[in-house]
Amino acid sequence: MKDKTRRLPLPPTDIITVLVSMGAVFFILAFGGKALEAYRLQRHNAMLDTEIAALEEEQEQLQERLEYVKSPEYAEKVAREQYRWAKPGENLIIPIFRRRPVVAATPTASSQPEAGTRGSAQAASHWLDWLNLLTGSFD
Repeated sequence: MKDKTRRLPLPPTDIITVLVSMGAVFFILAFGGKALEAYRLQRHNAMLDTEIAALEEEQEQLQERLEYVKSPEYAEKVAREQYRWAKPGENLIIPIFRRRPVVAATPTASSQPEAGTRGSAQAASHWLDWLNLLTGSFD
C-alpha cells in the first residue's frame, strides 16, 4: 500500500502570509476608525469650547446687567419712566396724543373714475399721500 500522506493545498508560508495580511488589514481598519472618531471628537470639543466662551461672555453681560438693576440709578429710572414718579418740586408732564378717527371709505358711483380718466385722478391722490407721509405733515 502506498503511503498516503496528506498534504495541505497551500504551503505553510502562504497560509502565514495570508493570516498576517488579514491581521494587518484588520488593524488598519480599526486604527482608521479610531482616528476618525478622534477627529470627530476633536471637532465637537472645539465647537463646545466656542459655545462655552459665548456663554461665559453672556454670563458676564448678565452679571453687569444685574449690578445695574441693583443700583439706585436703575430704581430711579424705573420709577420715573414706568410709574411716573417725580421728585419733590418737579412737575410731571404727560403728553396726551389725540388720534384722528379712522373713516372707512365707501365706494360711491361718483368716486369711480371714468375709463378715460382713471389713472390721473388716482395717481395724484396717491402722490399727495406719499408726499405727506415723507414730509411728516398729517393734517
